[in-house]
Amino acid sequence: MIWENYGYPLYEVEERRDFREMLDKTCEIYGEEKSFFEKNKDDIYEGITFNQFRENMRNLSDGIFALNLKERDHIALMGKNSRAWATSYYSITASNFVVIPIDRELKDMEIDRIVSISKPKAIFCDSAFIRLFLELSLKYDFIKFIISLDQKAASFNSNSKIMLYDMEQILDKGKEVRKNGNSIYDKVIINPDLETSILFTSGTTGTPKGVMLTQHSICNNIYGMRKLIWIDNTKYFLSVLPLHHAYECTCGFLCQVHAGSRILYVQSLKKLADNIKEGKATNINVVPLLLETLAKRVKENLTHSLFTRIYYHAGNGIGAFFDFISGKENGRKVRRTIFKPVHNAFGGKLDLFISGGAAVKPEISKFLRSLGFRVLQGYGISECSPFLAANRDRFFKDDSAGMPLPEHDFEFFDVDEEGVGEIAVKGKSVMLGYYNDPEATKAAFHDGYFLTGDYGYLDNQGFIHIKGRKKNVIVTRNGKNIYPEDIEVLYDNSSTIQEIIVMEMVEKETNNETICAYIYPNFDNLEKILNKPKDSIKDEDLLPLIRAEIKENNQKISAFKRIHYFSISYDEFEKTTTKKIIRMNIDKNMKKYPVYI
Repeated sequence: MIWENYGYPLYEVEERRDFREMLDKTCEIYGEEKSFFEKNKDDIYEGITFNQFRENMRNLSDGIFALNLKERDHIALMGKNSRAWATSYYSITASNFVVIPIDRELKDMEIDRIVSISKPKAIFCDSAFIRLFLELSLKYDFIKFIISLDQKAASFNSNSKIMLYDMEQILDKGKEVRKNGNSIYDKVIINPDLETSILFTSGTTGTPKGVMLTQHSICNNIYGMRKLIWIDNTKYFLSVLPLHHAYECTCGFLCQVHAGSRILYVQSLKKLADNIKEGKATNINVVPLLLETLAKRVKENLTHSLFTRIYYHAGNGIGAFFDFISGKENGRKVRRTIFKPVHNAFGGKLDLFISGGAAVKPEISKFLRSLGFRVLQGYGISECSPFLAANRDRFFKDDSAGMPLPEHDFEFFDVDEEGVGEIAVKGKSVMLGYYNDPEATKAAFHDGYFLTGDYGYLDNQGFIHIKGRKKNVIVTRNGKNIYPEDIEVLYDNSSTIQEIIVMEMVEKETNNETICAYIYPNFDNLEKILNKPKDSIKDEDLLPLIRAEIKENNQKISAFKRIHYFSISYDEFEKTTTKKIIRMNIDKNMKKYPVYI
């Protein structure tokens, strides 16, 4: 099924064949406009033009070829979000090499495993990781070169036989090659249907799998996304989420090249609010946890006194009145005027949050929208480049993942009695397969459709609603499906529970299947409720509060979905870099307490 009714006409967007054409077209139109802003030595955001970015990219590309690397060689890339990271990625892919973006927050053993599978001949990385890759180069003889993204190579004392460079040295090599008319880059012909990037999935599953994406799939993904959401050269995107991840790489970097938008690189999460203000950011791609943190801070400032509470509720009421009499877009402008002090705290330009990675609590979206911000939720998966659905600027539902990616065929397999099935998709954005893993690739497809592993349904207006992950679903003995996420969402606004994971459990005495919750309490609130510091809080202090809340929420759901046991953790649950809890790492041997005694 290819969805056709999107509430109002799709935006007109030009398609691009590959990354070279994408950048060249942008340079034709916006070549002298600046992007890729990062803080300089004076702590001021400084950008370069798209033409300068392309020149740097070409020089770096010929510098890489000067190392005697060949087309289709694998090159790893690992570092913080930066102009150097972006230049390296573009140089690697636009030169017909294959990039291996690596999560810089992985443990050494995990990085070792990815390197052993992908076999990169060269590695671009931040200086913090030089030592690690020098050690790996002694273990793996396929590693020939290491290039520092942010520090002079001469600052490293190495006895390794590996060739160690910095970015400036490779750029200088490339400049000399191009000056002498010996460019290899200019002769390269891109085949957009070959893999250009291998993204290793991690975190919530065990063995890393290398997702092979092509320039064709990524360019088509951007094309479809921009048809749903208006993005142009006037937008300033603050790049916060890690660029190694498909979400930020496609939606926060390559999309901006396609549209001629401006990119600002965040210094750190601690400086997020300052960077939004200093860079005059208009758009931010976020994950729910980041959005909730921002919303919480704003809400605290608007509810800390009687005056601020009156100010917020009166302003929201006036905004609602203008929504009604003149439409929501005019109402939004009124809200931005009423709550101008809030907007000024973020530089006065911040307009749109695009959230992905997991579901946003609808009340968070509604609260931010009440202040005149826009919040749009999307849905995607690395194997689909990654964008698959999004709410639109003027047609959205806060409790949905959005509308299907245009020109892609969506199906729902194994639909149950409630109309919920596994979301499957066929189209140009879908990956080639998993690197060197034909069995996993075969298992990921059915009748030509990629199986997302997510259960959901499509409503009559064309919005996709996600129920949960296939691997998390609990199937009862009588065949009923329990989606843990449906239970966990009941605790989103809990004052006592900060994190909760629901899983199946077998009672030792009866051998019966039942539901158990693994809980990390909200100690910030509990310290106030119990009038004790966290170090003094014991299980016996928490049991009556948690039991009461579980019992209350159990009454809201069917009997077969109810939680009957729970465990308490005094440490936050381990998460991926996109802030998803790693379910497989939950300690299931924690002490269990019955809900009903």
